Amino acid sequence: MPVLKSQKRLQVALIIITLTVLLLAKGTLFYYSIANINHDHAVAVSQDYQRVVYLGGMPVGLSVKSDGVIVTSLIEVETDYGRVTPKSGIEDGDIITEINGKRILTSDDLNSVLRAYTRNCLELEIKLIRDTKEKYVTAFPVIEQYSGYYRLGVVTRDFAEGVGTITFIRPCGEFASLGHPINSSGGSRIIPCYGGNAFECVIVGYNRGRRGNPGELRGIFANQSSPKGSLHTNSRFGVFGKLNKVPLDKTEPITIAKRNHVKPGKAEIVSTVGDETKRYSIQIIKTTSQNSPQERGIVFKVTDKELLNKTGGIVQGMSGSPIIQNGKLVGAVTHVFLNDPTRGYGVYLDFMYT
Repeated sequence: MPVLKSQKRLQVALIIITLTVLLLAKGTLFYYSIANINHDHAVAVSQDYQRVVYLGGMPVGLSVKSDGVIVTSLIEVETDYGRVTPKSGIEDGDIITEINGKRILTSDDLNSVLRAYTRNCLELEIKLIRDTKEKYVTAFPVIEQYSGYYRLGVVTRDFAEGVGTITFIRPCGEFASLGHPINSSGGSRIIPCYGGNAFECVIVGYNRGRRGNPGELRGIFANQSSPKGSLHTNSRFGVFGKLNKVPLDKTEPITIAKRNHVKPGKAEIVSTVGDETKRYSIQIIKTTSQNSPQERGIVFKVTDKELLNKTGGIVQGMSGSPIIQNGKLVGAVTHVFLNDPTRGYGVYLDFMYT
């Protein structure tokens, strides 16, 4: 009997050891499985924590969709009684969202409502967005002589579009560009973003900047049937979205410097003039201490002879070009001095990154 008890104890002990080993083995396998699954995510989180991003400098075509149709200008309508400006209360830069309770998302929607308008309707109640606030106005359309349709005397578009420069790309594909908002045609109102697309952009030429006449990069949208990404934000610090794929062959990792580390002295901007993305030398002239998000914290002067010979300095389309100092990303180009195209403003990357 004692021998049998001893054997049972030994069997129980072996079973416990075997289970322990199996559990340890499974735990190890589970650990490595989770580690492998989350490896890419862990790298992304680590890079984000250290404020490491991919460097921009490449051009991008931006097409921002608003919550309605954007009024780009007010015009007279040719009627049987001469040229008339319809009474409407609509202003340049307004975004029309509803007419008599009908949702307006495109210019076709607007024209459809006007084609259905008759004298019995008397007036139109228009809901619009002005300076980010909803507003109602009453409009009285007039009959256009040639078409016979009622017109409001407004020119509209569905998207606000422009060419800019990508500043940085996060490991997840989220990107920042421009450094300032896309505004209404008058330039005073930020267009609320309700989606939109980012497109490949090809720089086909440039107009040289001169005193009192800022130049521009001439770019065209490529592959419009296949956007390279989507847009979700149009703010005072730039246009933001997400790329379908990070262009690893055209970029490199770089660390973002805190704004209090930016000092007057030598620096570089990264931009695409023609078909090549290059670094150009600048001199940071002044840095402003900013404790809250603000624009134009950096003032700089272009010193690169090649860029000066080509464009005369900073031109439209270079907005968003990264500013690098001491090997770190410190800001983005936002504006050019109207009376001196060799000088420009930049925004601290702190405010674009957060």
